[in-house]
Amino acid sequence: MANKQGKNPEETQTRESETSEPEDKEIKEPCEEEFIKEFETTKKQLAEEKDRFLRLNAEFDNFRKRTLKEKEEFIKYANEKLILELIDVFEALERGLENARKSDNKDKLTEGMELVYKQFKNVLEKNGLVPIKAVGEKFDHYRHEAMMQTLTDEYEEDTILEEFARGYMLNSKVIRYSKVRVSKKKESEDKMENEVK
Repeated sequence: MANKQGKNPEETQTRESETSEPEDKEIKEPCEEEFIKEFETTKKQLAEEKDRFLRLNAEFDNFRKRTLKEKEEFIKYANEKLILELIDVFEALERGLENARKSDNKDKLTEGMELVYKQFKNVLEKNGLVPIKAVGEKFDHYRHEAMMQTLTDEYEEDTILEEFARGYMLNSKVIRYSKVRVSKKKESEDKMENEVK
């Protein structure tokens, strides 16, 4: 049966399917080309990123090595200023010993030793070394180390009675604790004994 234009509907469908097939082929071909193009672009970007990563990694490795070397150099020469000041004290002590060997005067020897002591003390204080106060002070476990305890009612508990070795702070950091003897109340010891019984 023919439609108004005189064409058979089956023929129309056949022609439409024939014309639509080439259109599908045309659509597929540009997609493949685009995919290949996109793939190449992505591949190029990946290569650039890999190269960038390798460069950054190499830069970081060089930075790390340089920092480590600088740190080693700093540690190696960090005390240079202090050592230069101590050389003066060392030489003063050397001169004092030479003069002491030549002289029989003990007063001169004592005087020379006191001068060297003061010079040495000044160098240490100037570089941040401070002795920790101990005898008569309240025990502080951040600055003192109790070596002994003495039972007594003459002093308040935890009062430092004796210093066995002086402690020192360097720029507010304890570098050596004071070794001390500390007071302990007799009555607190008696209480502990009664609680145990």
